[in-house]
Amino acid sequence: MPQRRRIAAAIVATAALCGLVPMTASGARFPNAVEKTFVVTGNAATSMAALLGMARSGSSALSLPLDKGVAWAVYLLKQDTKTPLSSGDGPPRSNRVTFSASPLPTLTLAPYWLDLATALPNSRPGYYSFSSPFIALDLKTGGSWTYMLRRLKKESGWDEHGFPLFQRCFASENGAEICVAVYDIKNYANGERNGYMETITLHAK
Repeated sequence: MPQRRRIAAAIVATAALCGLVPMTASGARFPNAVEKTFVVTGNAATSMAALLGMARSGSSALSLPLDKGVAWAVYLLKQDTKTPLSSGDGPPRSNRVTFSASPLPTLTLAPYWLDLATALPNSRPGYYSFSSPFIALDLKTGGSWTYMLRRLKKESGWDEHGFPLFQRCFASENGAEICVAVYDIKNYANGERNGYMETITLHAK
């Protein structure tokens, strides 16, 4: 758990600054973005879909916008603008989440992830993560991230003084583990504001 918290703290702190540097003097390194599709099955799929407000029967899909820091990491991977960018503010990116309730509950998440094996100093091979944009304390912004945050604040295990404020993991029938966590962060884009960031982390086995 301490290693998970250190990695998450590094991701949150760097993403909150909305700027990525490959290597700092201290040796800390923000993880690289990769394109992957991960599938979670069974109760883990149903539980995550419920937290996101997806239908429990049939099939449904939604889009999860990515934090600006993660979006910039994706830009560094794809380099897909006509004019090269160097500002740390890349094109907006989103991940697609789809859920099918039958014949086996299946949740599919794609395509952008941070490969935590490339993070330093606490490399975590086999772990992949992405995070939400900044969410203000009043939770007035819409979208699936905010919907999930409202639900998580009502769950047992929410700790207003914890780090993270909330974390829950689900074991998939296909051997993977998916976790959702919430952190309190500060945003300095338009003056200092307190708020939240959510992360989804998957351990592929």
